[in-house]
Amino acid sequence: MNKYFFDSEEGKKSMDEWLEKLQREELHLQRWVDRVWDRIKDDIDGSIERLLNWYESDRYRDREYKMCYEPREALLWVLLDCARKYGKECDDESYANVFTGKMYVIGSFVIQVMHGQGSVIRIDKIKSK
Repeated sequence: MNKYFFDSEEGKKSMDEWLEKLQREELHLQRWVDRVWDRIKDDIDGSIERLLNWYESDRYRDREYKMCYEPREALLWVLLDCARKYGKECDDESYANVFTGKMYVIGSFVIQVMHGQGSVIRIDKIKSK
């Protein structure tokens, strides 16, 4: 790509289209976050437990592997965004590890994102003290 591309009309148009695409994707994600929250807010713990049971089930895992996918967990990422928006940050280091990014409390659960050679969501039931 030419170093002058971004100064050209075509380059400016390309950047505007890219920014519009990012804005559409963010708006789409926020609609999903609000939609999921509306469905789970009255029974947060039960909803999270059902979601975890489904993602951890042999039926789900086998189905994903048969389609040649590493089991996808898209709703856990939406749940993380729900926790980010509607929950509160967690500062209890007993749930963290060296890979922990951010941690949030929502209902009776701590949800965290862990970064390593990829990123994963980890959900822990809050320990009784």
